[in-house]
Amino acid sequence: MDEMKVKTREEILKDKTERGFFASCRIEKMQEEYENVVSNKRYDKNKDCYVNKNGDPVVHRKEVVFDDVVAVIPLSGEYYSNIAKDKTGYLKKLDKIIRGMMTASLRNRDEERMKKNVEKMVEDLKETTNNEKGE
Repeated sequence: MDEMKVKTREEILKDKTERGFFASCRIEKMQEEYENVVSNKRYDKNKDCYVNKNGDPVVHRKEVVFDDVVAVIPLSGEYYSNIAKDKTGYLKKLDKIIRGMMTASLRNRDEERMKKNVEKMVEDLKETTNNEKGE
């Protein structure tokens, strides 16, 4: 029977520290990118946000939820084993996941805006229906 390795407190703390450091670096990189696109006035009216030269949305660091970013960053063992299996594909997927988590505030804002628009359309439809019945 295989023994299951139990991590020590030090190992758990080390993993959290590494992931936190990596998350901080990624957030700082996003902040630099954000400052660059703001200075270059790369605002996309359709997406209603600033975008980088690849068309990916970027946000200010205050809009990034640090704990959410740390949660999607894999442990170092998992990271290196996945790199060994699939170098380019895994890195692209991981980058997309991390970027998606950092820009989650934009999705939340868009969802709220859509809900308000739907509610307004329903109210307008009710008014129109009531006005037609009353005439």
